[in-house]
Amino acid sequence: MQKSNVDFYPVLLLSILADTLLRLHTGYWARAGLLALPASAAVLAAVLLLVSASWQENALLQKVLCVLLAISSALEILRLHALFGSVYPGTLGLAGTCFVVLAPVIYLRREPALRQTANALLVFGAACMAIMVLSVAPRLRVPNLHAAPLTGQDWQAAFVSQLALPPEYLLFALWPPQPGQRCRKAVTFAASALGFDAAVHLLLELFFGAAMPTRQTPVQGAAQCGALSIFNRLEWLQILLWCMAVTVRLALYLYAMVELWGGRAGAGSAAAGLDRYPLYFGGMALLCAVLRTVPLEQAFYWRSAVCWGFAAVVMVTGGCQWLVSCIKHPA
Repeated sequence: MQKSNVDFYPVLLLSILADTLLRLHTGYWARAGLLALPASAAVLAAVLLLVSASWQENALLQKVLCVLLAISSALEILRLHALFGSVYPGTLGLAGTCFVVLAPVIYLRREPALRQTANALLVFGAACMAIMVLSVAPRLRVPNLHAAPLTGQDWQAAFVSQLALPPEYLLFALWPPQPGQRCRKAVTFAASALGFDAAVHLLLELFFGAAMPTRQTPVQGAAQCGALSIFNRLEWLQILLWCMAVTVRLALYLYAMVELWGGRAGAGSAAAGLDRYPLYFGGMALLCAVLRTVPLEQAFYWRSAVCWGFAAVVMVTGGCQWLVSCIKHPA
């Protein structure tokens, strides 16, 4: 598959920001994260640029990435199900969660619908975050910040968390920006993702203090404790936001899987024909049932490790092909 000219930058950005909000635990102290942010952002931006420049049409790598995206889709559904089970016990079973997040993919399988929904959710999510910050502002305390000297474990936790590599960093290579904007957007993408993650950690540390690392679903817990109680009164709105963020992520993965598999069937900008949707729905439900007993924290850790390995293979193969071309056709 050749690189596509589709502009999925807003979708990729929404997907990576949603990953921060849907985490079940925090990853590091805010001070360590803020200090490590420039180095981590530089590393991730370099990976974006190198993978994008090195990506070549390779059937084996495309199939491997398809499998990785399919497993990632199932893990996202299972994480949302765990989030529901923690915050709203008994709200939805696994089958219900699968239906709620997979059904809208029928609509979002088209490129314009996916981009428009992502743009709308970015605005809606920003408004919800602003309301949440205003709501919890009276309970934010500067003395809650971790003041002890940072240890090696603190630095390690910050770098491990910030250098986690979700599939979005690999998909950036499939839909790269225009050559003149590639470097700027790679830096902006990595800095936005890590900056938002560090800001959320800072907010949670101001709110929970030393209890932050032990809190499960900390973002949702802080939202429910807000003075405005908007998330308690409008719980359906919060559930809708979570579900739509995961649905957009799943639709993005589906779009990529169909392109990688070489099956861009259907008219216009459809990523997949409706005849394939039952197979996708059933496959995701089956994969979720198989993986439901897997510890999610470990699963996401290994997913990041596999993504790093995949990125390394892409960069090595791309570099080797470049060297071969230089030898065959010297300047």
